[in-house]
Amino acid sequence: MAAISDSVETGGRKRASHKEIVFATDRTVSRRIAHRHSRNVRLLKIALPLVALATLGVFGLTVLSDAGMGPSIPNLQIPQIVAENLKMKNPHYEGFQADGGHYWVKAETAQQDLKSLNLVHLDGITGDLIDVKKQKTHLVAKRGLFDNKANILELYDSIHVTGDGGLNASLTHAKIKTKEGIITSDQPSTIVMGEGQITSNQLTIRQKSKEYTFVDNVKAHIKPKETTASSDDQANGKALPFGKPGQPVDVTSNRLDVDDNKKTALFTGKVVAIQAGSTLAAPEMTVTYEGSVSPQSGASPKKPQEPADAGTKVKQIFAQDSVTLTQPSGQTATSRTATFDSASRVAVLEGDVVLTQGGDKKAVGDRAEYHEADQTMILTGPVVVTQGANILKGRRLVYNRATNKMHLTAAMDSSAGRITAHFVKPATKPSAKQSASDESTEGIPFGQAFKTDPNAPYDVTSNRLDVDDNAKTALFTGDVVTVQGKFTIRSAEMTAYYTGRAGLEASDDKTKASGASLTHIRAKKSVSIISTDGQQATGDWAEVNVKTNMATLGGAVVLTQGKNVVRGTKLLIDMNTGEATIKNEPTESSSTSMISAGDVSSNGQIIKAERPTAVFYPNQFGKKAKEKLKEEADKQGIDGWQVRSSP
Repeated sequence: MAAISDSVETGGRKRASHKEIVFATDRTVSRRIAHRHSRNVRLLKIALPLVALATLGVFGLTVLSDAGMGPSIPNLQIPQIVAENLKMKNPHYEGFQADGGHYWVKAETAQQDLKSLNLVHLDGITGDLIDVKKQKTHLVAKRGLFDNKANILELYDSIHVTGDGGLNASLTHAKIKTKEGIITSDQPSTIVMGEGQITSNQLTIRQKSKEYTFVDNVKAHIKPKETTASSDDQANGKALPFGKPGQPVDVTSNRLDVDDNKKTALFTGKVVAIQAGSTLAAPEMTVTYEGSVSPQSGASPKKPQEPADAGTKVKQIFAQDSVTLTQPSGQTATSRTATFDSASRVAVLEGDVVLTQGGDKKAVGDRAEYHEADQTMILTGPVVVTQGANILKGRRLVYNRATNKMHLTAAMDSSAGRITAHFVKPATKPSAKQSASDESTEGIPFGQAFKTDPNAPYDVTSNRLDVDDNAKTALFTGDVVTVQGKFTIRSAEMTAYYTGRAGLEASDDKTKASGASLTHIRAKKSVSIISTDGQQATGDWAEVNVKTNMATLGGAVVLTQGKNVVRGTKLLIDMNTGEATIKNEPTESSSTSMISAGDVSSNGQIIKAERPTAVFYPNQFGKKAKEKLKEEADKQGIDGWQVRSSP
């Protein structure tokens, strides 16, 4: 059958109408598709049960295999994604710092940490930190870890950090804040900076501000620039006691802070510095230097024939808070502060200064200055110098290390004042010869006119003291008063002679290394000896033999005992017994003799005479002395003593 369809053609197109004609067609294709579908259904009904049975069989065999039963089935390798398989070749990281500097880090390989995506493991690392002034710090490490979120690079193994012209660090572990330009290490490190080398257990480098901090077991070796200081002066100990120009310094401390902008290195905590055998110990020490521990980049390279930069130059070393300085000679100095200025070559110790040499020599004051130019040491006071029981006191002591001379005054400006000296002599026992010498029996005895203790110390006051340690003399000048036991010697000047050494420094000559020991004293210029009971003798000079305990007054001698007056050429005093004897020795020319002759008027006044005389009052002059005086007069006649008695 068929269906009829009408169409209308309009403008070349046919438009279908509502009427159609449908013809019956062949159904062979539809039947074939239906037949195929039925066959597939029948096959699936058979195949699905078989697949299920096979799966169950495999599962059973697997269970049996795990239980050790049945044949084994080989494992199948299934590919997995792991971090070790994700490596980047030659990665490059770069960034900028807040102040305009920048950094870059390059590695041979990089691996992303899948557990923390901001961490990257690096191998074969190189990098640069470049500040705003183009100063470069170069990094090299075997491996590391980069935190790209925090901009922190952590380095391990064979780490080297170098700076333009100077900085050279060898580290085992370091952490770098790339944006801040800060390098830290909590492991032992070795840093070479300019001409110095520093080791420590912890390290912080602030690359921008050029600040370096070393903590725990700090050891620094500083080799300053060479100077024109004479090697002979260094060997002879004429340079500064510490801070010697051109000499290397080794320092140990708990901490070191270096500020390369301020040119300071601050050591703190049990600081011990050693230079040329001298040791400086203090809780804190600051080194001020010239140059740079990491010189600026951009400098033109040196030509082969040009001398290399000698590095930093130490300008000043300042120690404080209880300073102890020990020199190779054994001399020790302590003070509150110590300054060693290499430029002016002056060392200054201040505050409770104590200088010691050996076991018994010590000098104390408020300030000690060492001047290398004129080889002097100035100690200002109050100054007290002791050597065993011997004591010197004043306000200003100047010691010349080149000439072994020193002088002591009682005023800071060396003007008038009083200094004191206290000399103690070993106790001696008088011998028969000393107590009754032949010389003393030839004169006129006056009994124990100047009785004293021969073993009493000598106490001296004067305006000034000058010591010549080569000549073994100590010269006191300016109204010198010497007190020994019960009598006093006054003079314009007095020289004390000694053995050993009185200087403030040690001597290489061991035979002269012993302390000073007084042997005798000699006074001159308007000399007078006064006893505690009022007896007095005057003369031109006086000498005391400390060993024999004999005192001699010579020249124009005038002995006064109450109203008794005797003139002669020499007065002998045996300090062991107190016996005093006056003598009249002939001179080369009686008329021109330096010994003034005298006479005494009826009222007791001494008048000019042609020959030595004596006047005494019977009630005040000893009987033995009167008899001896008359005996001498009879013996010498008119050329001897002229005796006059007064009622």
